[in-house]
This record gives sequence, structure tokens and C-alpha cells, in this order.
Amino acid sequence: MLMSRAELRLAVTAGLANGFASISGLPFGMYLPLAVLAVCTGTYGGSLELGRQRLLGSVLGSLVLLIGYHSLQGLPFPLAIAITLAVLRGLGSWLGLQVGYKVGGIIVVMGWVVHDQQLGSWLALRLFWTALGILIALLSLQLIWPSQALATALRSYNLLLCQLQQSLRALAAQLQPALASDQRPGSAPLTPLQIRGLRLQLLALRRQRPSLAGELGSNPQRHPAYQLMLNLDDVASRLITSIGGMQRHSPPTSLDAALVERLHRAEAELLLLLVARLDLWRQHLEPGSRQRRRLPRPPQPPLQTPLTWLELTRELNDSGANAASLDRLERIAARLVLCRQALQAISDGERQWAAIVPG
Repeated sequence: MLMSRAELRLAVTAGLANGFASISGLPFGMYLPLAVLAVCTGTYGGSLELGRQRLLGSVLGSLVLLIGYHSLQGLPFPLAIAITLAVLRGLGSWLGLQVGYKVGGIIVVMGWVVHDQQLGSWLALRLFWTALGILIALLSLQLIWPSQALATALRSYNLLLCQLQQSLRALAAQLQPALASDQRPGSAPLTPLQIRGLRLQLLALRRQRPSLAGELGSNPQRHPAYQLMLNLDDVASRLITSIGGMQRHSPPTSLDAALVERLHRAEAELLLLLVARLDLWRQHLEPGSRQRRRLPRPPQPPLQTPLTWLELTRELNDSGANAASLDRLERIAARLVLCRQALQAISDGERQWAAIVPG
């Protein structure tokens, strides 16, 4: 595809803004499309934060420029502008600006050097065009192929759940190749590099939280959408930990052949049950499976522990299993704990999901 929807939306919005500025007859109309280009990137939440920073930086730069220009006239030009920029940088840090102070610095330099003869009118028009450009950019993100942080985060978690499904299926295939192949072919052995990839993917998703928080208002931590993202993050983190542990602990084989077969089959059935449950999660998180602007409902009915897994737990309390060596018992216990942790992660996640989005 030569151009994505986001790029096409940006081109159309900037072009319309430039055309409006040209036919308006007001000077310095170039700042309108520049504001659109600077803000209309990523999601609505990220653009809202960029717009806030740019507007605050513009206002701060204008105030500092006006005060510095009129109060530091007696100083040499390089020293005066250096003091003004230092004050701007300090105030920007105090206000928590990350990119806004850069815009303020440009205003200080250009106003002092280029527009010193029309400082008042230039500052007023620049602020007007900047505010209008931010408003147009935010409207375009809402009206033209809406690009919201929540929808983006849900799609990203959907992809991560797909990767977790493949990892669980690969672990099941290691235990029962025939049983796993009945579900879906092509389950390659799991490698440490894949586990690292899952962790990096989760870290990338966590970096999307500021955009989502900016989109959800002044108190995002209490918003159900933000709580749902935290819940999905917690479940994914616990599953990655369990999958990594199972990848490091090979399944026991030096026991009674019949017991090993039942042990492997019960583990494989549990892992494949979790694969099927994650597939149900993905169906609920799909954009087409819910009404617009509605949070996805939790899967129903609640997850139930497989009967074979409960029977295996009771059987391992028999003396036959306890007669094995300590090393073998530790390997069995490690696998059982990791499988139980994966099951508990999904069960807890569904209960929390139901509490966040009832019914």
C-alpha cells in the first residue's frame, strides 16, 4: 500500500488547512498547516497531548518574549536572548513540558530576530493559527477514520494474545504432538528468543499508556478503559512468565510410563484449553465484535478447570509418584505450578474483566 489511512488523513487535513489559510487573507497563515502537521500524528490521545504541549509552549514563549524583549534592551543581543531562552527552558521544565518549550524557543528567536517590528500582531496571529490548527487536527482524528488510543491498544493486545496462543500451542505440541496437531498444524518448538520477543512486545504496549491516559481525561486511572488495559497487561505478563518457565523446565520423562503419559496429556489438554480461551478473548477484543465506543464484554461462561487436570492432581498425591527421586519430583512440581499459574492468570483476568465491564 503506497499510503496508509493515517498518512492520507494527514495530507488531506494539512491541505485543507493550507487552503483555508490562503483564502482567509490573514497574514502568517503558514502556521496553520504547520500546527496540523506537528499535532496530527498517532492516536487521538497522543495528538491531544502534543497539542496541549504545543499550545502551552506557544503561550509561554510569547509571554517570555514580550517580557524579555522590553526589559533586556540595554544588554547585548546575544546575552539578552540567551537569558530569555534560559528562563523559558527553566519555566518549561517546571511546568513539565517535554516538547512545548522547543516551540517556545522558536517563537523567542523568530520574534526577536525577524518580527521585532510587528511583535504584537505576529504573536497574536501565531497563537490564533496554532490553536486553530490543533483544533482542526483533533477534529480530523475524530471524524476521518478515527484513530483512538483505546482501539489501537485493543488491536495491539489482540496481536499479543495471538503470539501467546502460538507459544502455548508449541508447549502443548512438545508434550502431545498428535493432540496439538489436531488443533492447528505448524507448532514449532518454543525458543528463548521468542520469549524475549513477547516481553519486548509487552513493553511496547506499555509505552502506549500515556496516549490512552491523555485520551481518557483528567483522571484516567479510574476510567474502565484504562483499568481494562491494566488487566490485559497483568494477564499477559503472568502468562509470559509461566510460558518462559515451562520453556526452561523440560517435561519429566524418567517416571512410570503410564504416569508420564497421563501427566503429559493432562498438561497438553490444559494448555490447549488456555489456547482456546485466549481465542475467545481475541474474538471479544476484535473491533467488529462490539459496538463503537463500547468496551468489549468479558467471555462467557467463566473458565472451568479441566476434569483431567483435577484427576491428575489427586493422582500425584499417591505413593507411586512420591516414590520418585527428589529431582524428578521438583521437575513435576515446577511444571504443575507453572501450568496452574497460567490457568490462574486467565481466571483472575476474566473475573477482573467482568468487574470492570459488567454484564
